[in-house]
Amino acid sequence: MRRKRVVKVLLSNEQRELLDLLRMRLGISQSEALRTAFMGYVKDLNLLSEKLKNNKLK
Repeated sequence: MRRKRVVKVLLSNEQRELLDLLRMRLGISQSEALRTAFMGYVKDLNLLSEKLKNNKLK
């Protein structure tokens, strides 16, 4: 089973307020909101499919 890692993120006060607003509207934790936003950004940049292709070539 893969282990999860802890990553610390520094946010400005404005970013923290936006994160809290997002979290409350979606009814999820701060961690889940950050994971969701991160994976959405990865998807937008097509990094996930690129990573999968590179793993198949190895």
